[in-house]
Amino acid sequence: MTKRPSLFGAKSSAAAPEAVAEAAASALPLAALRDAASANRYPKASTREGKRVVTAYVSPEAFRQLKRLAADTDAQQQDLLVEGINLLFEKHGLSRIA
Repeated sequence: MTKRPSLFGAKSSAAAPEAVAEAAASALPLAALRDAASANRYPKASTREGKRVVTAYVSPEAFRQLKRLAADTDAQQQDLLVEGINLLFEKHGLSRIA
């Protein structure tokens, strides 16, 4: 069985600096690259537009308790977490905006 040729072996070392300089000159601005990257992502749900993700690590018992409370009250975990954040804001004299 023969070994496959390297994909990098075909490049000429003399042409490499010229190719890099040419690629840099024709490179898209950073904003255009960001727009192109975001266009490849899946579409956001309309309920998540303009919102940010908040992550918290809790014990497995607390996670199970949250899931159970959501099932018992026929609510989503998201709604219970937003309610908890709003109660925290209220406790500290801030507006309930979550």
